[in-house]
Formats: sequence, structure tokens, C-alpha cells
Amino acid sequence: FYVVSSDGKVLSRRGVDDVTRKGIEALKTWIQEETVAPRTADEFEWDDVSCNGCSMNPIIGQRYRCSTCDNHDLCSTCEKKGHEHPLELVPQPTEDED
Repeated sequence: FYVVSSDGKVLSRRGVDDVTRKGIEALKTWIQEETVAPRTADEFEWDDVSCNGCSMNPIIGQRYRCSTCDNHDLCSTCEKKGHEHPLELVPQPTEDED
């Protein structure tokens, strides 16, 4: 659900996620008409993306994509083990892109 301030400013486009992560602290933050801090790179959950190395589903944390193989993603643990082709770090989307 979306959370909107009294003047119409969008405070969150992921209200359910914010409450799940932060609980009552999310509500207290919104009452002050502030936004909840986004997930860190290590907490970010890549919906509908699984690791081709260990089958983590969804990938949580940093996500790496093979620049050669089609649709080949790795979690940070599997990235450290290496891959035959170069890997690209996939940037975490912002809330607006999510």
C-alpha cells in the first residue's frame, strides 16, 4: 500500500514491506511525515530472481549477472566462488523504479 502525507507527498510505495521490516517504527516515522530508510544492499530482496549457483530464491543481498550467459544470476556468496565469464553487479533499484 502507498503511504501519503497530509500534503500529498508519497512517503512510501511499499508500505507493507516497510511495516514487515520495521514494524511500529515505520508507523511512527510516517506519523512524523518522514520516509522509512530503504533496505540496505545486503537486505534487498530480488523478487522473482533465483541464484543459478545455490538456488537461493529469491536472491537476498547483492545480485550479480553474467555478461555472457543468458539469464544467469548469482548471489554474493556464489559470485565469490567465481564464474567462467565476467559478472556484473546489478544495481539495487530505487523505490521509484521498483
